[in-house]
Amino acid sequence: MQRIPLEVYEFAGSLRAMVHFLLKIEGIQNYIPIRAIVDTGSPTTLIGPLDTKRMRISPIKLKSLEGRHKPINIGGGEIIAKVLEKSRLKFRDGFEIEMPVDFPIKEGKNQFQPSLLGVDFLLKTKAKLFFDPSNKVAYFEIEE
Repeated sequence: MQRIPLEVYEFAGSLRAMVHFLLKIEGIQNYIPIRAIVDTGSPTTLIGPLDTKRMRISPIKLKSLEGRHKPINIGGGEIIAKVLEKSRLKFRDGFEIEMPVDFPIKEGKNQFQPSLLGVDFLLKTKAKLFFDPSNKVAYFEIEE
């Protein structure tokens, strides 16, 4: 059994389980550090507009990357995202997974949308989420 530690801290008005990972996108050389909310209400993993801008991926470069477009409803609004199928997520304990990651290409109303690690990650890795906000403890457990 592998355990991936998460951080628990105040974010956007309440305690959240947060995950830090490195993201590798096919067609871009470097790994990019991402801080995301573990969101069991989100079906997909989404890299928020602020992280996309921080990564300095221009709209032209994003357009050139291979992927399909899809609408996503988040926070009462809709954004158009590009799904990059062969993205790699690498966690600090060495665990690594290839999975689709969504990138906003038309932001809609919420340009401050944070990055989210969604249920797709839990399903792909068969991970269990343990979250004890009163003791500020959270982690994923993944059977090997």
